[in-house]
Amino acid sequence: MAFLKIEGISKTFREPVNLRERLCGLKRENPVLREISFEVEKGELLVILGSTGCGKSTLLNIICGLIPQDSGHLYLDGECIDNLPPNKREVCLVFQDFSLFPHLNVADNIAYGLLTRKIKKEIIVERVKEILKKLDLYQVRYRKPETLSGGEKQRVALARALVVQPKLLLFDEPLSNLDVNVRKSVRSEILRIQKEYDLTTIYVTHDQYEARALANRVAIIHEGKIEQIGKPEDIFYKPETEFVASFTEAENILEGRVLENRPHEGLSEVIVGDVRISTPFDSNLQINQEVKLMVRPEDIIIAKTKPVTSARNVLEGKVSNISHHGSLFKLEINVNGVPVKCLISRISLEEFGISQGSNLYVVFKSSAVHIIK
Repeated sequence: MAFLKIEGISKTFREPVNLRERLCGLKRENPVLREISFEVEKGELLVILGSTGCGKSTLLNIICGLIPQDSGHLYLDGECIDNLPPNKREVCLVFQDFSLFPHLNVADNIAYGLLTRKIKKEIIVERVKEILKKLDLYQVRYRKPETLSGGEKQRVALARALVVQPKLLLFDEPLSNLDVNVRKSVRSEILRIQKEYDLTTIYVTHDQYEARALANRVAIIHEGKIEQIGKPEDIFYKPETEFVASFTEAENILEGRVLENRPHEGLSEVIVGDVRISTPFDSNLQINQEVKLMVRPEDIIIAKTKPVTSARNVLEGKVSNISHHGSLFKLEINVNGVPVKCLISRISLEEFGISQGSNLYVVFKSSAVHIIK
């Protein structure tokens, strides 16, 4: 049996109505979670990815016992924990806003959970000392939270959770209040500690980079349901639905029709508008079947002249738009009426002399094409 089993969890919140609506018996209901089911293995780090309001935080609050589910069951290490209060579940939640006690110093904040569990004083002292050193907080142990940096506060919140030795650790967007450089440092620290302690962990975020950097598996939640769950490479490169492809910024999601199957070559051919695109052969594809295919922008190479290459897809087009995309530039290239987006570095943009209206070749392997079922 899986270490954590979530079975058919649903939750609906009732929204306030005015007096007239109440007298008429009107109720407004907001179904946040709809029969969520998944399992997490011991020592696994599962990242739950989704947009604001999709139910991610609600799910964490249910797992740790802060709010009850309307239906479904929770099992941790073989035990049903539905009716256990939060302090009996052996689950710790690290909040987005740290939730440190302002009147307590770092050491006392960390010790608080042990004190409420009535652990012997000498054990508390030893555990707190150990975790302070483990998370490089020993030198700030007597300081109050208001004197700490954002990264230090987050490490204190993590230490407070770890010191009680939970069976399950939950993170609710723990890095969203930190600046970029601190975020990288704390993310590395979380991953190091998770592996060192072999902690079963659920990490909620809307940041796809965090998901790729941390996860053993990723679950995408959409409108209260799990849209897809799997290894990061499957989520980002083999999405099962158009929503997952779009949410993970695949961007090149094109509608086409199966033109030809060539099993001896391991290829199928799809026509998108007037553009023929080679894809990996799929025996389930039928001739003339309408399909949607996906190519990630980072899997596309551009060339100024027609290249000699083993890639099956070499398409000629014209740059219709150039925009910033983080540290890269995004090119939108019109390929015979089909818009194709790709990413390029600033140096390549300048060396190739690319501007709006430039003629380019778009190059990508057939294996970079994924048919969305």
